[in-house]
Amino acid sequence: MVDETHHKISEDNPTRLRVIVSGLAVIYVMTFLGGFLQDTQYNYFNYVFFSLLFIGGIGLMRVTIKSTQTRTTKGFLFLTGITTALLLVFYIGYEWFRLQGHGDLEASTEGLLYLITLFFWIGAIGSLILIRRRS
Repeated sequence: MVDETHHKISEDNPTRLRVIVSGLAVIYVMTFLGGFLQDTQYNYFNYVFFSLLFIGGIGLMRVTIKSTQTRTTKGFLFLTGITTALLLVFYIGYEWFRLQGHGDLEASTEGLLYLITLFFWIGAIGSLILIRRRS
């Protein structure tokens, strides 16, 4: 019984959730800054950063499922996790259109990336605020 209680508490550690969300925010800032390397030989850093966001987002969704946070907090956590996963998908599409020379599709995909970014920041900030106020 003690082991079950200890395991349950360790799965729902609010500090762990805050660290994951904060880490995703830091990686996103690095991804944004890596965008300046787009037309250089160091463009591969963008793929690394977007992949880290994807893995972190999937991990955040897994931890969120196991947590006992409120539904609102879980909603913001899922929004953060889903948007990080979508960022990789749309970035691959953006790169594909850019390298193929489809300027109109590239611009549309870039606009979607900005919209997903807005949702990411709403989810991340909302998550960080609500994790502290867990009841």
